[in-house]
Amino acid sequence: MAEDRRPFTVRAMFLLAALLTFQLEKISDGVYAAIRTNAPGLGADATSVFIINDDDVVVVDTTGSLAGAREELAALRKLTSKPVRTVINTHWHFDHVTGNQIYRDAFPNAEIISSSATRADMAAKGASSRADMAKSLPQFISDLKGFLDKKQNFTGEAINDEERASYESDVAQAEGVVAEAKDVRVTLPTTTFDESMTLHRGARTIELLRLGRGHTSGDIVVWLPDEKIAITGDLVVWPVPLMGSDQSYIGDWSASLEKLRALQPRTIIPGHGHVMHDDAYVATLIRLTRSLQEQAAAAVARGETLDVARKSVKLDEFRDAIAGDDRLLRFIFRVYVANAGFAAAYRGAQAF
Repeated sequence: MAEDRRPFTVRAMFLLAALLTFQLEKISDGVYAAIRTNAPGLGADATSVFIINDDDVVVVDTTGSLAGAREELAALRKLTSKPVRTVINTHWHFDHVTGNQIYRDAFPNAEIISSSATRADMAAKGASSRADMAKSLPQFISDLKGFLDKKQNFTGEAINDEERASYESDVAQAEGVVAEAKDVRVTLPTTTFDESMTLHRGARTIELLRLGRGHTSGDIVVWLPDEKIAITGDLVVWPVPLMGSDQSYIGDWSASLEKLRALQPRTIIPGHGHVMHDDAYVATLIRLTRSLQEQAAAAVARGETLDVARKSVKLDEFRDAIAGDDRLLRFIFRVYVANAGFAAAYRGAQAF
């Protein structure tokens, strides 16, 4: 399988953030998910979750744009007048943390919690990653508009309606990020933990669990044990998992997901995409990440370079299970899983 060398980078796309609307879905008493409604694409904005307790609100992830965070905060204020006292970041990527500053401005005493690894990554890479993104996005916007003008998709075929909606959504997201760039400031967590942390908010228990590495080095799951709701960050993403060649840990990912399954959640709120009420998709991700790592380890053992190893990677089973016959989703799978995901697995295998 040849490496995709289109005029955009997975790293840049990983950090895209949306300036679009969302659907507010009630999950349980006092628990709401703000699910972004932009079309699937290379750009993505995260789901935020509001946990309304007896006396306060806990917000999990704050979206990737200032405008989006303001929009969600306005929706929260229609649900309750209780103050936000805690913000939780599931990992360091900008589509999950950019809105931290909006909540800090609105609630100056709010605590921001993450894993220690996430705070370290935000402090070390947050500003530079944002700057790199701002530099790369204008070219990406130009490329996308060119495809739209030519009525072609990334592979040169006649564009279909789904692809057109996706490209237009990605353009809108990217233009929004560029427009906000000068106003964004990295707002770091104020409290960190290494393995787990428990919050008691009136009658509600909220557990913060670092189940292991996967999407990033600092991923956490927010677990509501009484409701059996798991808020997973990007350990779980629908419709296609997001993997980064230089920042994901494929060798650890399946074990982290096995620990998630062991919780036996009744409801899974992924970092992107619709809410799930069973673990079938998680089971598919476990098999996928395990296969990626096994194939990468075998290639490294044979002494193959990454470019050579790509030619023999077999992921059709997982591509078909996740993307079906959908041309757009199959392309996204190629970019994030077959290319970036396998590169991450290969990098991990080389470390052993």
